[in-house]
Order: sequence, then structure tokens, then C-alpha cells
Amino acid sequence: MDYYVGVGFCELCLHSNSDTLPVIYLGRSELIVGLRRSIPIISCRINLSYSCLSHININSIFDRGVAVASAYSCFEEVEHYDIGTSYRELQRMNNNENQTLISGGTVVTPTTEIEKGTVAFSNGKIVSVEAESHDNPDIDATGKYVLPGLVDLHGDDIERHLFPRAEERVDTTIALDRCDIANASAGVTTKYHAISFEDVPDDNRSIELARRLAEQIRNFNYETGARVDNRLHMRCELTNEASVDAVSEEIKSGGDLVSLVTHVPGTGQFTGENTLAQRYDRSDGELETGLQSLKTRRSGVPEAELLARAREVTELASNRNMTVASHDDETVASVDNAAAIGVDISEYPLSHRVAQRATELNLTVAMGAPNVVRGGSLWDGPDASQAIKDGVVDILCSDFRPQSLLSSVFIENDEPLKDRVFRVSTAPAAAAGLYDRGRLECGARADIIIVDPDPSPSIARTYVAGDQVYCSA
Repeated sequence: MDYYVGVGFCELCLHSNSDTLPVIYLGRSELIVGLRRSIPIISCRINLSYSCLSHININSIFDRGVAVASAYSCFEEVEHYDIGTSYRELQRMNNNENQTLISGGTVVTPTTEIEKGTVAFSNGKIVSVEAESHDNPDIDATGKYVLPGLVDLHGDDIERHLFPRAEERVDTTIALDRCDIANASAGVTTKYHAISFEDVPDDNRSIELARRLAEQIRNFNYETGARVDNRLHMRCELTNEASVDAVSEEIKSGGDLVSLVTHVPGTGQFTGENTLAQRYDRSDGELETGLQSLKTRRSGVPEAELLARAREVTELASNRNMTVASHDDETVASVDNAAAIGVDISEYPLSHRVAQRATELNLTVAMGAPNVVRGGSLWDGPDASQAIKDGVVDILCSDFRPQSLLSSVFIENDEPLKDRVFRVSTAPAAAAGLYDRGRLECGARADIIIVDPDPSPSIARTYVAGDQVYCSA
């Protein structure tokens, strides 16, 4: 690889051939390192396929020295040297060589809460959890909480980064990178991006966009600049044959979780007049025609055909060891059918009775963390806090707000703190078959967050496999 070096960060000139992108790092000595890559990553990186570069605006600093930058104008070639290793690669090497001690905070494990405990990690793994504090630790967590990294099995917040306002659309590469930063700052260390494979009457969801996002998520990892572990959750709209075909093809290309969605007007969240139209912002003739077409298509598939499609997708995913969820189970019969075809998770059941039945069938029950934080459902669904008290909720998902996972942990509900942490870390990791993470135990992956409780709970530091990927200071 070729590395480019410059000192200072007000003016920097770089040269880029077609299809190659420099990655910009700001080290502690204000040394900027650009690493050429062929995969376009933006925000902490500068994409020269859109524009040339001469002036860099540093917006914020992550990873103890990764600069979030935006670039405009034109560029020239800069003198370059072979320095051998990029800043983040050096940081990982240092982490692998040395043991890191986090000490003095309240350490929460799956079984207990340790006041003034210590977590030590090395080579990306936790090597010890101790019930005593150490003098002169690498990280003093006094007054803070030390928790396992949060695992989010269903987050469609990528859509907020793609479409921040009506009529505005952000490039998918930029949006994914910004979403990655937001999740790191929210303490989410394993993120399942819930991508909807469905053509709808506006531009916010389409099979074409879903395919593009799926490919980018598969390729977005540590080597290409990701901070957290980004994974693919494919949402399959069973009423749409094109969605079923697309998801079936994407499963063959690789993914991590598939959910079976049946959004039929007049049922579930779409019960009542005009509930479909209320999901969209515009009101014009083109939209109304599209809504009518969508309503006709979704309502016209026989129940037996929907079940056959669900069975086909479930079998295809299960054969590739992908977790399968049923989405918005409305009736006891629907969750019975889901269990019968091999579904693993009942995601957002629409009544307390359905959640109870899913629990009886040994399905993992997932509800939304925003429901807990808000104190109820937006769509007249069950109250997640009450469902937790009744023992019919196993995991919480961010749905559309990653910050809600951490917030839910610190909402008092007469449970021990460790149980609330378990629901957003250990339990979702296990539900997805990721037994290497989601807990502070010796041998587990060093996905760790440090939480400052004052004035309201917020992330002070986030570690992914031992690498610090976010620091609030």
C-alpha cells in the first residue's frame, strides 16, 4: 500500500488516481496519514471520486486521533513516504502487545455488579474481571459504569442518515459511515442494519437501494474503516414476490439475519383507515396512485402463499446458519406458524398474548427500546416495560434510535441493573449465535463501554475487540 504523510491540517494536497481513495488520520502529533484504498469510505475518510481536495475541515476527533473530515476544491500531488503502518493499525498493534486495565467503576457482568471492579483485556479479548480496583490503571472509571458493548439486532437508523430531510438524499457510503459513528457513540458495538427489501410509493425504500446497501454493509469492516461490527439484517416483505426473490438471492451472497414481514393493510400496524397513507409525508396524485397499487398488491396474496414464501425463505436462511425472525406477529396462529417453520425470534409481537405465546414456544421475544424509554408504543402495541415485568421480553432493539438501548438500561423497573444490561448485550448476542461477545467475562471479545451517569447516562468510551473506537473527551 502507498501511504501519504503531511504535517498540520489546515492545508493538505493529495493525489488520487481513479478508484483510489486516501484515508485521512489525525495523530496526536498532528501527523496526517493518508492510506490509499480502493473501497470508498467517507466522513472519517475523504472520497476523491466526488471532488478534488485542497482544504480539510476537521469536524470532530474519534479513536483518540481519527479525524472526521470533509474535503472540497482541487488537489495536487504531495510528497510521500513509506511509513509502513497506518495510525489505527499501530493502535491495534499496541493494544495487542499490552494489557489494558479499566478500573474503579461499577463493572456489570451477566451474574453480578462489582463496585470498584477491574476489567483487563489484551489481544482483543478480556483476560480478567476482578472484584477490586487497581492503582494507576490505564483508564480510571471511578464514578462510571463498565458494561459490555451493546448488541442491536434491529436498527433502521441508516434511513435517517440516508434521508435526513424530505427531498434530501445522502450518498449511501457517507450515510453508512455516519451511522457507524453514531452507533459507536451510542455504545453499540455490534449493529444489525435492518434493510427493507420493498418498493414503496416514495424513494425512501426500494429493492435497488436495499441491494446496494447490502453489498456495502458486507464490505464495511475494520479493514475498510468501520468502527463497530456492522452486520446485515434483511427484511423480506412476503406480500411482494420481487422482495422474496431479491432476499433469496442476497441470502446466497451472505448476511446475518432475515426477518419475515407481512404488512397487509387492515392488519397489524396498518389496522384502521388511512394508516398506510399516514406512513408517507407527501400528498399528491402520484403518491396516491402508488399507495393504491401497494394496497392492492399487499392485500391480494392468499394466506397459504404467504406461508409458503415464509417457509422457503426460512429454510434458505437456516441452511446458511442465519437467524430468522418473524416481524409484527399479530395473532397466536401467526406465531404458531412461525415456530413451526423454524423461526428463531418473534420481533415486535403486537399484543401481550402473542408475546406470551412466543415465549411458551421458546422463541426469543424482541421489543423496542424506544417503547421502554417513551413509556409505551407509538402504534398501540404492547407496553414493553409491562411486558418485561411479565417476563415475556428477552431482548430490546433500537428500532430507529440507537441511543435508546443505553437509556433503557438506566430506567428503573425493580430489576437488578445486570438484568437490564443482559437484555441489550448478552441476550441479543446469544439470539444471533454470537457467543463470543455481549458479556464481561474472561475469554469474551473485548467489546466494552464506559458509561458516565451524570447528568444523564452517556458513553464516555467505546471499545470494539479491544480497540477504542469512540471517546467523548
